[in-house]
Amino acid sequence: MNRMSQQPVVLLTEVDPLIGVDLSDALEKAGYRVLGPVDTMAEALRHLEQDKPTLAIIDVLLKDGCCTALARELRQRGVPFLVHSDFRQDQRLNGEFQGVPWLSKPASPEDMVALCGELSLAVSAPAPEVPSSKPAAPIRLVHRTTGTSNPFARKLEGFVALTDADRALLEQISASPRIVQPHTDLVREGDKPDGVFLIMGGFACRHKLRASGAHQIMAYLLPGDLCDLDVALLDTMDHTLTTLSVCRVVHIAPETVAQLMEHPQIARALRMSTLVDEATLREWLVNVGRRSADERIAHLFCELLLRLQAVGLATENSYELPLTQVDLADTTGLTNVHVNRTLQSLRRQGLIELQGRRLTILNPPRLRALAEFKPNYLHLGERAAA
Repeated sequence: MNRMSQQPVVLLTEVDPLIGVDLSDALEKAGYRVLGPVDTMAEALRHLEQDKPTLAIIDVLLKDGCCTALARELRQRGVPFLVHSDFRQDQRLNGEFQGVPWLSKPASPEDMVALCGELSLAVSAPAPEVPSSKPAAPIRLVHRTTGTSNPFARKLEGFVALTDADRALLEQISASPRIVQPHTDLVREGDKPDGVFLIMGGFACRHKLRASGAHQIMAYLLPGDLCDLDVALLDTMDHTLTTLSVCRVVHIAPETVAQLMEHPQIARALRMSTLVDEATLREWLVNVGRRSADERIAHLFCELLLRLQAVGLATENSYELPLTQVDLADTTGLTNVHVNRTLQSLRRQGLIELQGRRLTILNPPRLRALAEFKPNYLHLGERAAA
C-alpha cells in the first residue's frame, strides 16, 4: 500500500486481547486502518508481506517469543514504530529498539493515538537529531505557511503585534519538534542548562522532588510555552522539567535564544511571557495557601481553560486534560484521596464533567465564582473577557 494514501495504516501487535481491542477501537475512531491486533510475530510478519503499514505498535514479548526480528524487519522496510510493553525502557534487549518511542503498559489509548499521530507526521518529514552543543547556525526565515496554527506564535501574538517576518521566524524555530514520552525528564535539578525547551504539544511541568519521594508541581508547561527563557544564566538547574503526557518538544540553543531577542517585538513578547509565568506562580501560592480543596481545583481548571483557549486548544468550555489525580494532588498540595473527593464534589454540584481525559466545565460562571477566579494575572486582555 502507498504510504501517502489518505488513510494511515497501523500494524498492531498486542499479547493481551483486551488491551488490543481497546487500542484498535481508539485507533479506528482516530481515522486509522488497523492491521490486527495480532499476538504472534509470525502473523505480524505475514501482514508485512501483504501490506505496508504507515507505522506499527509492537509489544516486546508476543506468544511466539521476543519480537526482535519484527523490529528489524520494520526498520529495513522504513516503517516507524513505537513499543507498548511491560518491559521497562532500560530493559531493551538489543539495538533494534534503540531510539524508539516507548510507552509502558498500561498506557492510555489517548496517549497511544497522540504518539501515532506524531509518528505519522514523521514519515514524510523525519525529526532531526537532538541539537548538540555546537553553535547554532544563523536563523533563516522561511515563508509563512499558517499564522494561527502554531501555538508558539499564537501565544506571543497575544502579547504584541507580530510582523509576517516575526511569525516566519517563530515557525522556523519550532518547525521540527521531537516526540517525548510521558514522565520523561527534559532536564533535572543539578544539571547544567544547555538552552531552553519549547513545548509544542502535550503537558509538561516544573517540579521539585523531596528526599521522601514527594513531588511539588510548580507550573504546567502547555503548547506554546518556552521553559525558562534566561535559564542559560544559571550554573545548575534548581528544579526539574518533566513531561506529563506525550509531548512534542523543541530544544532551542542559547545562541538561537539570543538571536530571537534581537527582534524587538518577539523580545517584548517573551519578556511578557516570563512576567506571566511569575504572576501565575504567585497565584498558585495563593491557591495552595489560602483556598479550600474545591476552590483550588476549580481555580486550576479555570486557568487551564483560558490558557488553552489562547493557543487554540480548547473550546468555549472544554479541553483535553492529560493529567492523573496524582498530578493534581502534586499541584494543589492535596492527597490523592482528597483530590478524588473534590472531583466528585464538583461533579455533584454540576460544575464539571470528566470523560476519559476530556474535561468539560458545565457551568463556567459558577466555577469561576467558586474559585474567585480573576484572570488578570494571565494578561490575556480581551481573550479573558468571557
